[in-house]
Amino acid sequence: MRAIPTGFCGFLILSVYLAGCNSGYKSKPVSAPAQISISATGAIAGSPDFTLTIKNSNGQFYNSAHNLSQAVWLVNGADNVLPTTFVSNMMLTAVIPAALLSNPVKAQVLVDTGDPKGSPPSFVRSNPVFFNVTPGPPGPQISVSATSGLPGSPDLTLTITGIDGQFDNAAHNLSRAVWSVNGSDNVLTTTFVSSAMLTAVVPAALLGLSAEAEVFVETGDPVGSAPEVQSSSVTLDFGSPWDY
Repeated sequence: MRAIPTGFCGFLILSVYLAGCNSGYKSKPVSAPAQISISATGAIAGSPDFTLTIKNSNGQFYNSAHNLSQAVWLVNGADNVLPTTFVSNMMLTAVIPAALLSNPVKAQVLVDTGDPKGSPPSFVRSNPVFFNVTPGPPGPQISVSATSGLPGSPDLTLTITGIDGQFDNAAHNLSRAVWSVNGSDNVLTTTFVSSAMLTAVVPAALLGLSAEAEVFVETGDPVGSAPEVQSSSVTLDFGSPWDY
């Protein structure tokens, strides 16, 4: 039998060892940064969940376990990964939840692509696109016919005057009076008189206890998804009988 040179044996052992060290999973190389555009760049504060369509022109979105594209909402350095649906290597959809749209803010939307299961996770980040959450249009300034009363009063009819004449009575643009106490809102039975006047009934059940209430008018589509425009508010004081 021919003897195997000692040096060759060492090389063979070292080669087998290195092969074993490198035989584990190798993550797929992360793609180059995607250049993205989004279907909308703004929403009104108070909007419900908002779905974006995100596109890129180079087919750089991925949907594998170790090379995944995810939309990200970025505000002041804080990231929120958005629920993201892969449509194609050129398109994603992502949902911005209502909680992120509750207040005016200037955010950035971008896409991270890479291995979320890596150690540590490794991503390549797309270009950011600004998304502005803006205040809604100012509502009408109102006055109310009665601003005080006694707890335990019967049904009370309020006359609400809109200084700017912005009340409406259309099915999808309806003005309704709201009674609010400690953040709890009750929509009142409201009658449209004109673009500058409403009447609203505060039921006796809401007047049973001493309370300081805010009355305001919401105008918009009561069955739609867009936020309604809120008027200024007027404080009504229904205090103790001993206050009068």
